[in-house]
Amino acid sequence: MRKTVIIGAGISGLSAAYFLKKDYVILEKNARAGGLCRSFYEDGFTFDCSGHFIHIKDKSVKMFVNKFSGGLDEIERNASIYLRGGFIPYPFQANLYYLDEKIKEECVRGVLNRKETQVSTSMPFIYWSQAMFGKGITKYFMKPYNQKLWSCDLKKMTALWSGAFVPKPDAQEIVKSAYSKNKKSYGYNSVFYYPKRGGCQSLIDGLLKKTEVCLGVKARQIDLKRKNIYASDGQKISFDKIISTQPLTELVNQIQNVPEAVKAASSKLKAASVHCVNIGVKSDAGIPSVLKNRHWVYLPETKFPFYRIGVYSNVNKFSAPKGSYSFYVEYSSSNGKYKNSENAVEDLIKAGFIRREDKIEAVNIVDMPNAYVIFDNNRQASFDIIDGYLKKNGISSVGRYGAWEYSFIEKNIKDAIQAAEIINIS
Repeated sequence: MRKTVIIGAGISGLSAAYFLKKDYVILEKNARAGGLCRSFYEDGFTFDCSGHFIHIKDKSVKMFVNKFSGGLDEIERNASIYLRGGFIPYPFQANLYYLDEKIKEECVRGVLNRKETQVSTSMPFIYWSQAMFGKGITKYFMKPYNQKLWSCDLKKMTALWSGAFVPKPDAQEIVKSAYSKNKKSYGYNSVFYYPKRGGCQSLIDGLLKKTEVCLGVKARQIDLKRKNIYASDGQKISFDKIISTQPLTELVNQIQNVPEAVKAASSKLKAASVHCVNIGVKSDAGIPSVLKNRHWVYLPETKFPFYRIGVYSNVNKFSAPKGSYSFYVEYSSSNGKYKNSENAVEDLIKAGFIRREDKIEAVNIVDMPNAYVIFDNNRQASFDIIDGYLKKNGISSVGRYGAWEYSFIEKNIKDAIQAAEIINIS
C-alpha cells in the first residue's frame, strides 16, 4: 500500500506527521530525532543546537508547542552588541546612546546624509544597509557582523532575507536614540519562549509519543516514475506523496533522472554552515557580572572569530547545575572550516565572559551544515525551478532546510501543517 513518506524527523517532519490523517512513514537518517531541535545532556548541563529559542506570535502554534514541550516559560529578551569593550542594547541602530561620542556622531551623520534612492530588499545587502541606516551604522555593525554571520561577500547577497529579522526604526527614531535611552522594544523576538525543562528536545520528545519514526534510515534514492524510495536499510518503500525536510540540495541529489535544469538550479544554491561550541562552566562566584541576565550577545569585531554567544543558564535555570553556568558560541563558514574555533574558551576568558579560575565542566560541539541560506541573485529563481518540479511530482519540501530559507520554529510548524492538509484533502 502506498503511503506518504516524510524525510526527516525534526520539528517540521514530526509536526507534519502529527497533522497527517493518512498512512505515513518517517525516515530519519540520524540515530536520534530532532534535527536542529535536538538537545544534549552532559554532566548535568542541557545544551541545544546553539540558541534555539522559540519565537511565536500565532496562538494556535503556541498552544501546540506548549502542549508537547511540557510547558513554556515566556521570556523578555535581553540581547546586546559587544563593541570596544562595552555593551549596546539590541538593536544597534536604535540604541546609539550607548556608543562613545565619536562613533555616535559618525552614525548620526551617516543617517542624516543618506542619499535619496529607491530602497529595495533586492539590492545588495551592503547598499541596502547604507540606504536604510547610513554609512556609520553599516560600518560599525551591519557590515562586520553580517560578514561574520553569512561568510560571504555582502555585495553579492541581497537583503531579501531581512524581513522580520532586521528591525527598521525610521531616521527620527535612530537619531533620537543617540541622545536619550530608547525604551521601545524592536524585532520579532522581543519576547521569546523556552521549554520549562529538558531544552528544545522536550518538544521533540512530546511529539515522538504521538508519531512513529524509523531512526537511522536514510532515503538514498527516489524513483519518481515508479514511486519508490530506496532506503539505506534495504527497504523499498512505495509512496503516494513525499514531505521532505532535509536540505533541498540533498533531495535533488536523491531523485533519479532529475532534469538538467533542476540539477543546474540546485548547484547554484549556497549556504553558510555553523559550528556551535557548547560550554558548561562551574564557578563558586556564579556567572561573571558582565553577562548577568544577558540572553545572547552579538560580536561584530573581527578580533572575535565567533559572531554570537548565548547564555543557556540565563534563559533557563535548569540548563546548568547549581553553581554553574553555560554558553553556546557560534562560528560561521562557507567551506566548513572554522578558524580558531578550538580557542573558544580562551577567547571567552580574554573577553571576561569566563573567569580564568572557573572550571570547564563540559564541552559539546554541534556542526550545522546549510544553517544560513545565502540570498544571492540566484536563490529565488533556482528555488522556483526546483519547487515547481517537486510539486508536479507530489513532493512538498518544507522547513528551514527544505524550503531553503531563513526561518524559525513557528513558520516551520505552520508550513508543515499546510503540507499535511494538502495531502489530507487530496
